[in-house]
Amino acid sequence: MKLTTLELACVRSRGFYVTEKCDACGKLLNQTVHYTIAGTPEVFCSAACRDLLFFRDHKEAIKHSTPGKCAFCGSSLQGRKRGTLFCDDVCRMRYSRGRDRTGMGRGKKSRPTTQSDQRVANLKTGR
Repeated sequence: MKLTTLELACVRSRGFYVTEKCDACGKLLNQTVHYTIAGTPEVFCSAACRDLLFFRDHKEAIKHSTPGKCAFCGSSLQGRKRGTLFCDDVCRMRYSRGRDRTGMGRGKKSRPTTQSDQRVANLKTGR
């Protein structure tokens, strides 16, 4: 995506000659390295940004941007089934727990707090 006139003026005032930014994340693009999808006008800063837009699924993008490597630890997936993301269950669980901790995972409990839940909480706090 082309820079707006205001962004272009800001970049020029700092002495850079950059005319485009990534269509996925908005980072300024280096003039020598561009990632594209054939037949589309979009330009991306990295293979990860391109794959995320192309596949529209985070796990699929990881799978295609790092073929043959575990998405968590980076170890080889030699001898594993095609399409595998993680080398073992430990990496799979650590990856999902890390996403939950950063707020990218599942939301809060789906059921509302009941009176029995409140009684248990009161017993624990001593009320």
